[in-house]
Amino acid sequence: MIKHWTWGFTVILIFLLVNNQCAQVLTRPVLESEIQSTLPQQQSNAHILKYDNNANNGAVGYNFAFETSDGVSRKETAILKNAGTPDEAISVHGSVSWVGPDGIQYTLNYLADENGFQPEGEHLPVPPD
Repeated sequence: MIKHWTWGFTVILIFLLVNNQCAQVLTRPVLESEIQSTLPQQQSNAHILKYDNNANNGAVGYNFAFETSDGVSRKETAILKNAGTPDEAISVHGSVSWVGPDGIQYTLNYLADENGFQPEGEHLPVPPD
């Protein structure tokens, strides 16, 4: 089961992509306090073990990664493709991993670009043939 905060972020990201507000997102760094505030209450005791953020790429992209003591990790990279052309688009790819209540490590890889949000994970249902 994907945690609610992950889906919430995904919905926000898709909203920003659709509404062409991504330039503002690209220039804004992800703060440690934002990571902590996205954790569900029962996991608020988790500590950040690793945090990397490179938001100083201007309007051409960003990347960040973090890992917490409760087994959550996330990394994401965004680039601006075809800048200044009618085909200009932002491409975001990344992954998020967590340990589920069943003790299993889950990983969701994703790509969000002009073709939409494309998640991949062994735990996701497979559409029928």
